Amino acid sequence: MSARAPSSSLGLAAVLPLATALACTDPPPPVAPTPPRAKVRLRAFTETTPVRAIAAVAGEVFVAKGPTLERWPAGGGVVELSARHGLPGPNVLAIAGDEQRRRLWVVTDGGVGYYDLVGETFEALPASPLAATLGLSPAAPPPVPSPPSDGTPPGASPTEAAPPAAPPTVVAVSAIDDGLWLGHPRGLYYVSRKGGWSSTPIADPVAALHQSRDGWLWVGTDRGLYGRNPKGKTFAFGPAQGCEVVTPRWIAGAPGGGVLVVGEDADGYQRIAVGRASVWRSFKLSPSTRWEAGVTLGDRLAVLTAAGLFAVTAGPPPAQAPLSRDEVRLLPVTGAAASDLHIARLPATPPMASRTLAALGDALLIGTDELGVARQPLDSARPTGWYRRGAMVDNASSLAVTCLAKADCWIATGAPRAWRWNGGVFRPAGPVDEIVLAIARANDGTLYGLHRPRDGDAIAVSRIVGETWEPLAIRLTTPGTAPEVSFAKAAPDDLLWVGLRYRDRDGDVRPWGIATIDLLTGSVAYHHASIDANERKLGVLPVPTSTVDAAFLGDREVWLASLQGAVRMTGDEVTVWNESSQLDSELLSAVAVSTGGLVFVASADGVGSFDGERWRFAPELRFAVNDLALGPDGRLWLGTERGLAIFDGKKVRRLDVRRGMVENQVLDVTLDEFGRVWTRGPGSIAVITP
Repeated sequence: MSARAPSSSLGLAAVLPLATALACTDPPPPVAPTPPRAKVRLRAFTETTPVRAIAAVAGEVFVAKGPTLERWPAGGGVVELSARHGLPGPNVLAIAGDEQRRRLWVVTDGGVGYYDLVGETFEALPASPLAATLGLSPAAPPPVPSPPSDGTPPGASPTEAAPPAAPPTVVAVSAIDDGLWLGHPRGLYYVSRKGGWSSTPIADPVAALHQSRDGWLWVGTDRGLYGRNPKGKTFAFGPAQGCEVVTPRWIAGAPGGGVLVVGEDADGYQRIAVGRASVWRSFKLSPSTRWEAGVTLGDRLAVLTAAGLFAVTAGPPPAQAPLSRDEVRLLPVTGAAASDLHIARLPATPPMASRTLAALGDALLIGTDELGVARQPLDSARPTGWYRRGAMVDNASSLAVTCLAKADCWIATGAPRAWRWNGGVFRPAGPVDEIVLAIARANDGTLYGLHRPRDGDAIAVSRIVGETWEPLAIRLTTPGTAPEVSFAKAAPDDLLWVGLRYRDRDGDVRPWGIATIDLLTGSVAYHHASIDANERKLGVLPVPTSTVDAAFLGDREVWLASLQGAVRMTGDEVTVWNESSQLDSELLSAVAVSTGGLVFVASADGVGSFDGERWRFAPELRFAVNDLALGPDGRLWLGTERGLAIFDGKKVRRLDVRRGMVENQVLDVTLDEFGRVWTRGPGSIAVITP
């Protein structure tokens, strides 16, 4: 198949409109139809669910993320603890470390137990009637309904069953005597290691717990602060005792001794109360900033705030001086003397959406909603490591995103399972124990999933209806093993075009042309270059076997990116451009076409554009590009080794690790139905809203 120069009669207009009509000479650089926007919204994800709690025991880190509990041994790696390891319930509500006994207490919605680090075993406590009343025991199977009197079959009642109640919000701390203190919306409870449950006089909703080294248990409720001494006697502390915090949010050990309580006063203002022996003093912050969480590391208290990380230390009051720009002070609310606690800003900036803190030796553990857990030394500007499972991108090979609504998107990465995103959390969906290679939307809005078993040699196609994947009688096969999909796109004529590749006997990935699927009849046609004349007579199109991407211009013109150059297909006519015919590089990785007819291709030598007459590689885009997408506003979004590049026709801007990306390497770029840009790197997914 030889390359041929394209016809000059196409007269295609650019999506980045030009001020004058296209001429036969080199056109000027494309110009964006709208001025570049200064800001975009960026969200980066490595994890599928937020971190709920962190605990460090004997040098190991445990991370609770609702449906999962991760164990990170000191030597590296991660073990995901589940029902197979003895967890009694599907949702982890709280965890508490017992360093002395090398044990981790785990509270789930199906019961309570503990993980023994020495024996690496999990022991679930016996079921208890009290635990059942608190919603912390295995749910009883629903009773078999009796047939309704109107003859409606059981289970077919027109009234929908009520959704299951949300699990309770609980807090937990290990007790000095080998048990567990559990704070619940119904009060404070004690659980012994042998499974005994008992209530306490505290029956108010519990929001915070702290076990002091002196044996006192401090309990924060929505009615105030309580202290339980080692003999079991409970005391209330409030404004009469100098503690202005009436609704505590969290409690920690105070630097210099005692306990520090953070919460709100009777008027709803944040207050910090410090208690030592029977003496309490309360303070406010200047300037005011919300203290989200805190944890003690040695003689310092690390505090997470909306304004950054701070350290609280004890010492004699310094000489009074004007408040500096980054300084925060404690101002007394009760008593006139200055505080002996001092606040200093730490050099580190907490990750986005940081929520919870824990300590690992002299390092801070910061739990986030989307990025896992950072290991952050107090006096360092950057984390020294991360605890990230990266389930969505583990063994990923591609990225496909289809959204039914702004907060309802299907994601496939060529890895086990598909994922469904609700705007905050990704949950696994689709066929269990199968590799989901792509999800595509047909022109009528129907969703289709392409998947195969982990060791399967054929790709199956399913229709997605709600949460159900309905298998179709369609199979795609390739030579070799472990077939993959490089793209899956619906053409204007309703055919689904699928780029195929496979692994050879050495494990190397090899492209294998394309397959077109008629979703109505289930028929499949394979297209790739061949020397067999009979295949052409049978309708096999001579497209390069190395095709990696496709784009459609109207209902007659198809553009392909391949490792042999750019390909235009118009009916049965195939035109190829390569390095001997205008292309600076024929090793292409992606193609995009505007509605006006301008074609863009990505290569290791930059981005080329075709105006209907000639190819041009703009000097502004002379850098290696892994993937590209063309936004509805005409901007090009380019995945590179140096972040995500954005080209508006005049200037290139970048989003990289300095601007919120987790990593600079961007392998895949795609657009969803709402104009958002999704990217995949080796260890992360990002969503950019222009």
